[in-house]
Amino acid sequence: MTHLAPSTPLVSFVVPCYNYARYLPDSLRGIFAQEGGYDFEIIAVDDASTDNTQEVLGAFAEPRLRVITHEKNKGHVAAVNLGLSQARGKYIVRIDPDDRHRPEFLKKTVPILERYPEVGLVYGNIALINEQGQITAEPSGVNSRDRDCKGNEFTQILQKNYICAPTVIARREAWMSAWPVPNGLAFNDWYFNVMIARHWEYYYVHEVLADYRVHPANHHSRIVVTKTEEPSVLWVLNKLYSEVEPNSLEEAKRRVRQRVYASHYLDFAEKYFGAHMNKDARRCYGQAIVRQPSFLLYPGVARRFAATWIGRTFHDRCKRMWKSVMVG
Repeated sequence: MTHLAPSTPLVSFVVPCYNYARYLPDSLRGIFAQEGGYDFEIIAVDDASTDNTQEVLGAFAEPRLRVITHEKNKGHVAAVNLGLSQARGKYIVRIDPDDRHRPEFLKKTVPILERYPEVGLVYGNIALINEQGQITAEPSGVNSRDRDCKGNEFTQILQKNYICAPTVIARREAWMSAWPVPNGLAFNDWYFNVMIARHWEYYYVHEVLADYRVHPANHHSRIVVTKTEEPSVLWVLNKLYSEVEPNSLEEAKRRVRQRVYASHYLDFAEKYFGAHMNKDARRCYGQAIVRQPSFLLYPGVARRFAATWIGRTFHDRCKRMWKSVMVG
């Protein structure tokens, strides 16, 4: 089932779909509700869903919606790669079907790309929503900035993926300069963010542009538990540090190397700790602290690291006692 738009659109929305039919209508309605009158297409790649994804897509009888269906499940990365290869827009957006855009998303971002040719990627803030689509936290900060900012963020994005995927819109040539996502990676968003930052400036819009849905089946939650995120991140870092930047970023990249690896190991540790994977949390806390001893001074890090040795029960008891003291 494929609907072809009559002309080349300004913007392409790539939506990789797999068993998220319950959220998909909300996501698609968010795209179709875009303000500003911009010409766009939606490329939905159904990665052999076993729920009623096809039924949901079929209910949107819209010429701007193009549906591509995999006969067999090929995985999230393959679906994204295919969707990007089919995108015809000058600018491309990638959103998962459990997230949704605010109506002003294009109106707030497209003019920036039109105005600044040196900017390859525009992103903004997010709100968190629950399974029912209700806002639970707004806004949820993606960085420490309190105003719109333009510039290179390569060394910052190397250290932490603070950009939420549904808020991103980037030039087609920026996406394709990093395409395809290598086989075996557990994600695509941070990979693209880092690769684009090597050659383009970013523009941060200090407004909520999209809603990020938090639920038990989140892709980024799954790849922590399956331990596929860690080797994927390290693969990207090792690749970057084995190559030389073709510009002035090389010296800056080398200067922050220890902190970059330490920051990611701390992130792994915190996620493993949250998932009650104590052994992996302890290993990663150790790797982070060896590279950046000052991380022990971060709030709660030393306590959680100790908890991976002495046990969670004692840790939780101490935490409750500390809270009661602070409240009292």
